[in-house]
Amino acid sequence: MQRMRSVIVKLGTVMIFLIVTGVCWPARGDLIRPKTARTYPDIAGDIVGSQTYTFDPASKTGTFQVTNSPQLIALGPTGSDMSSVTPDQDGTLSQTLQLTLNQNGQIVANPDNRFQLYGSVVIGNQVYRGLLLEGTPTAFGVQSETRKSLSGADVFDLNVKITGGQLAQAFGPAAYFRVIPQSNSTFQGSFASSFSGEKPLTNLRALQGHLPSPIPEPSPLVVLLTAGAGVLVCRLRKRFRSQKGRRPGRNLGASTSSR
Repeated sequence: MQRMRSVIVKLGTVMIFLIVTGVCWPARGDLIRPKTARTYPDIAGDIVGSQTYTFDPASKTGTFQVTNSPQLIALGPTGSDMSSVTPDQDGTLSQTLQLTLNQNGQIVANPDNRFQLYGSVVIGNQVYRGLLLEGTPTAFGVQSETRKSLSGADVFDLNVKITGGQLAQAFGPAAYFRVIPQSNSTFQGSFASSFSGEKPLTNLRALQGHLPSPIPEPSPLVVLLTAGAGVLVCRLRKRFRSQKGRRPGRNLGASTSSR
């Protein structure tokens, strides 16, 4: 029993050390939100389109652009809460982002900085068509070269101030937008030169939506440690019970004969 307690104490100490020091934890890069939380509404963009950045050495600024198509809108965590985003009455289905950045990757004020999403979606008994959302980027982040994800993909993220669109009320005043080019990215960690990527996977999440509350996305390390601790505790309990069953009992026969 004492041995089992000692092992559990050591395991708990190791877990606390990993959490506090961040050893083997997904490292923080320069993203605005390195660890995202699931919020709703949540609009996913499919992996078509392009991401470009065109740098102008004269002004030392560049234009960052993303173009793809919205695919699904999730109003909650289950499959029944999802709806497809389809073309509107004009056949338009698009999601576009444009903003000006300086050579350090910071937003430069420009009236052309904007986010727009067009399409059609049915929510309940109501149909929303045309300009579904539009807004102005207010902050820009990027996952630094030394902090890339396990897939090696580049990641860009933004905070967007929602200024209009038929879904503006449901999204609230602000949204979070993440962009991950899926192929042929030429980004080398610098905004002092042009780069591009293809098939950007995007995700637009409400920050203060008027729908279900956020559901945290657990870190893979937390899941792994929790599962490992459970398995270890079960094994230790079985071992303890087995040892307890093998302990010598009282020899009743010898005791009776000695009387």
